[in-house]
Amino acid sequence: MRVIKKLMICVVMTQGLFLASSGFAQSAADQQAQQPIPASRNFIGLGVGAFPKTPGSTDLRVMALPVLQYTFGDVGYITGLKAGLWGYTSDDRSLRIGLYAEPRFGYDSSDNPVTAGMADRRFAIDAGPSIRWTTPAGVLNFDYGFDVTNRSNGQVAQLQFIRPLISDTSFRLNGLIGATWQNAAMNDYYWSVGSYKAGAGTGLSVGLTGLYSFGPTSALFYGATINRLSNTQANSPMTERSFTPLIYLGYGWRM
Repeated sequence: MRVIKKLMICVVMTQGLFLASSGFAQSAADQQAQQPIPASRNFIGLGVGAFPKTPGSTDLRVMALPVLQYTFGDVGYITGLKAGLWGYTSDDRSLRIGLYAEPRFGYDSSDNPVTAGMADRRFAIDAGPSIRWTTPAGVLNFDYGFDVTNRSNGQVAQLQFIRPLISDTSFRLNGLIGATWQNAAMNDYYWSVGSYKAGAGTGLSVGLTGLYSFGPTSALFYGATINRLSNTQANSPMTERSFTPLIYLGYGWRM
């Protein structure tokens, strides 16, 4: 958790600098930063994503998935594979507190020679409290999840800061930085091999998400994130590289 505390301090200091030099109003830019796909309206589409077959693997798994990004006023939202409900919203809508749920993909032992003979790691769902703080510099998200499917019985804390970089009508681009802490139970389930037992640790991530509009409704969306594994994950015998990518591309329609 020490890395998360340091990142939060850096984010707050960065926000102070931006507050002194720029004047982001509560506008479409704020809506853009609150969405994984930086659209100012609700969005539906189909995307193709690539990510490691097994944690830390050099082989990538490619999946095609439907994408839905929909906001139910101040009540709730669906963004990609994540869904949430707001229980509290401040008068200026800058602070929201609620609950979220998000899937976690597992893997088959046959996906990688290193994991051969191990039990398959099954699909799971993390859920728990969620906070969104919209500031003139960008949007700060904090989630604390519990494995409600009892796969690992683990816990995860995610801190993410999103800032709009380009807010043009047809071309939008967001930058993001984040930190993800997983406790020993969750890391043990996904990263332990043989006598190696993974403990708690914090990984870091940096990425870009974008949207390019074609006409009034259709658009191309895309993104890329590089994740730096925590030390306990990087030291696992199943890890082939400590930096792992997430890349996606898709086509959709703004509603």
